[in-house]
Amino acid sequence: MTHSKDIKKKDTFGPEKAKLEQQIKELEDKLARSLADYANLEKRHGEQHQLFATLAIAAFITQMLEVLDDLQLAYQHLPDPGLKMALDHFLTVLKNQGLEEVKAKDEPFNPETMECVASVDGDDNKVIEVKRPGYLLNGQCLRPAQVFVGKTVKN
Repeated sequence: MTHSKDIKKKDTFGPEKAKLEQQIKELEDKLARSLADYANLEKRHGEQHQLFATLAIAAFITQMLEVLDDLQLAYQHLPDPGLKMALDHFLTVLKNQGLEEVKAKDEPFNPETMECVASVDGDDNKVIEVKRPGYLLNGQCLRPAQVFVGKTVKN
């Protein structure tokens, strides 16, 4: 008879066991979702950190372009070898941060990287002269080149 009591005990654990197994499954599911949420949070944080760093560098380099313009203008009026060396070093530092000059002279006008200051006689839609150089930072236009664009004059 004790055998039949054991069977009854096993039967009484059936619904409770199923309930506990369901709770375990729900908790495991919550854990998996929480881990996925945390992984997404870490990824988003990393992306935001990278974006902040990129914006900070861009803002700083934008200010340094004014200094670069002044140094280049000074060198045009006073071609001193020491000034040239300092200017070259400054340009190297900026290039190491991802800065590159927009190639504009004798190129077709590109409104994404150039700003037309005036139209002058010359080949249609071709940059005749660069008034102020433009720059890209890691492939993105930081400052458009100010250019004179050719326009064929019809008689």
